[in-house]
Amino acid sequence: MLRWGMIMLFLPSIVLVTLYTLEVQDVAQCEQIKGSWDYVKGLCDMDEKHEFIPYSARHGWAVNIGMLISIVGLVMGTWGMIMRGMGKPKD
Repeated sequence: MLRWGMIMLFLPSIVLVTLYTLEVQDVAQCEQIKGSWDYVKGLCDMDEKHEFIPYSARHGWAVNIGMLISIVGLVMGTWGMIMRGMGKPKD
C-alpha cells in the first residue's frame, strides 16, 4: 500500500507539469516568430491576438482528477507507513 500510495501521490504532478511544459515550449516558439498562441485551439495564429487562458481553466478536469489521485495517494501512503511502522525493518 505504501508503494502504490507514493506512486499515486507523485505521478499526477509529474504528468501535469510535463504536459504544461510542452505547451509552454510551443507558446514560446510561436511568440519568437511574432505570432499569437490560440490557447483554445492550441495553434499559433499570425493574424489575430488571443488572450491568455490558464492551463487549469482549459484542463480543469485533468487538474482536479490529478489532485484527487494525489490526495488518495497521500492517504494510502500515510496509512501504509502507520501499518508497517516507521521503526520496523523492511521484510
